[in-house]
Amino acid sequence: MSNPTIKKRKDCFFGLHCDIHADPERVSIFAENVKESEIREICEKLKPDFVQVDSKGHPGWASFYTSMNNAMPKYAVDHLAIWRKVTKEYGIALYCHHSGVYDIKYCAEHPEDAVINANGEYEPSVLPMCKYYDELFIPQISELVEKYDIDGIWVDGDCWSVKPDYRPETLARFEEETGIALGGKAPKTSEDPYFKEYLEFTREGYRKTLCYYVDVLHEKYPNLQICSNWAFSDYMPEKVFANVDFLSGDVMPVDGIYNCVHSSRYAGRMLVQQNMPWDLMSWNTKLGVYGLNILVNKKPIQIMQEVSTVIALGGAYQDSVTLFLDGSPDYKAIMDYVSVGEFARERQPYCFRGKMIHQAVMLVSTYDRYSELKVPFERDGVKRFMGHVGALCDAGQSLELASEHALTGNYDKYPLVIVPEIYNTLKDDVIDELKEYVLNGGSLMLVGTKTSELFAEKGFGFKTEVYSEQPEYPTFRKIDPDPRVPAYFSLCGDEYGITYSARKIIADDKNAKVQGLLHTSPRHDGVPFAVSFGFGKGKISVIGIDMGTQYYDGAQCLHRQLIRNIADDMYTPLAKIESVCGLLEIVCLEKDGHLMLQLVNANGEHANARCVTEETIPPVLDIKLSIKVDCPPEKLLLQPGNKPIDYEYRDGRIYFDVDRVNLHSIVEVI
Repeated sequence: MSNPTIKKRKDCFFGLHCDIHADPERVSIFAENVKESEIREICEKLKPDFVQVDSKGHPGWASFYTSMNNAMPKYAVDHLAIWRKVTKEYGIALYCHHSGVYDIKYCAEHPEDAVINANGEYEPSVLPMCKYYDELFIPQISELVEKYDIDGIWVDGDCWSVKPDYRPETLARFEEETGIALGGKAPKTSEDPYFKEYLEFTREGYRKTLCYYVDVLHEKYPNLQICSNWAFSDYMPEKVFANVDFLSGDVMPVDGIYNCVHSSRYAGRMLVQQNMPWDLMSWNTKLGVYGLNILVNKKPIQIMQEVSTVIALGGAYQDSVTLFLDGSPDYKAIMDYVSVGEFARERQPYCFRGKMIHQAVMLVSTYDRYSELKVPFERDGVKRFMGHVGALCDAGQSLELASEHALTGNYDKYPLVIVPEIYNTLKDDVIDELKEYVLNGGSLMLVGTKTSELFAEKGFGFKTEVYSEQPEYPTFRKIDPDPRVPAYFSLCGDEYGITYSARKIIADDKNAKVQGLLHTSPRHDGVPFAVSFGFGKGKISVIGIDMGTQYYDGAQCLHRQLIRNIADDMYTPLAKIESVCGLLEIVCLEKDGHLMLQLVNANGEHANARCVTEETIPPVLDIKLSIKVDCPPEKLLLQPGNKPIDYEYRDGRIYFDVDRVNLHSIVEVI
């Protein structure tokens, strides 16, 4: 009997990731406890479309029977051969997790190919286009293809491991290629002249290297599927220029900016804009609990919530499962996640490879991001974007993210464009196109102190002033003024929130609508910080606080209500949450010619750093929704389950109720 057909990555929906970063300092005999019976049952019970297995991690040691000089000192069995045997029998694609730029062993043995940092120290980051690629990296991947017939490679430690090199010959090449004379002073910090240019020079070296190894491998093995982890993602928000086959990233299992739900919402949307096959991986563990460098397994319900945030966008999902140091699977722990695979599969027909219907879009500027970074590619500073995404999703907006390469020439396809907090500035041509978009009838939401100041200077019909009034402090002790200038804010009503470092917004339009006020005290009159007004044929709303940062650090329900109020005034959405009990994320997805309205439960403690594991997530209840339609649909179905939904049609919209969403449900409009 022949083996089942193995899917290409673009057709893969659910996968497992098994990397261990083999290192003889941590384990003396590799694969000592690998059992074919356990691997077979994992494949049978979880039914993945693909499995990614370790072949070389960041320490630089190969975890398979290689002929190169980086083989682990002792193997019990050839674990990769076992994985290949079993996966081929079940029609499961086999990919290898292989470290690229990040190789500790190679850099230690070949310092001539390793980056020298600003302090004159060697880094475990290989230089672009050095002999490493032709003498180790490409030959070793070739060995994997020819010996194990792998279906693809997932290159880890690649773009995010790139670092600027300060050896004399690299500095000289920078001067030669750019025409910039450094005068003997290397640009080592962001305060030094030409630092940004040097980072861009470093990025270009990586771009050439990525294209080189992808093209060489594809020429040798046309069917090999290649991905560089986090390339063309929020780490590297550029138009896809390399011939990679799919995009991917792993959402880290630690607190801070890697909160998995916030991170998946943000990172997934940054991949959607590339119009390529993509997936996100989350780990089934958390790291750094109590400051300890050990892992604790999440509960399946936590992972299911993370799965929902990814597949609701039309993407694929992979679960990073727990391995022991010798590369053997934590069989008992992995078996606990059978329900995760079943959960995803039930929803696959209603979301996988669906396309987001353009509604609201938020600009994440590559130009501004690269002006902020201190290394070529990283996530430093993204919590403000995650906060904006969280606030907009929690406020019921079907949201996309896009950088300049995806938005230029396409602004008019979106009924609402949002410019969030900027770090520095935007290019003039982007600002000019945004102005044209509004003048021609578009709706533009500007959020943040620097953002409001920039667009006020560029003539968008309003002015800003720093709000410097010190508030009344509710204490009997004298308090020194806070340099951030805290303030109360309201939505022109009786409820109050708190903010800081705000800007007063004064619209040129005398008929402008004030959406929010700043106050020194709840009993005092306020001044506007959030205003909506007409501009040409379109509309502009300005929010003069850094709401993304503040929502991430301390979400307030008034943040969400402010977004709802403004959005209601600016455009008529395809789908709208009329009322709800709980936090519900919606995504307008089109698949097979039908609207598949994704409903994702955003409740729970996922944003609470003190919550490690949780066995319950409160359901979202009493959901009232409406959808704009040209004519009454044949039927509405709640999926999975084909449950009919009653609806009422009036004034071009259908109105209906959904009693509850436990984690992820879909309303199919037929």
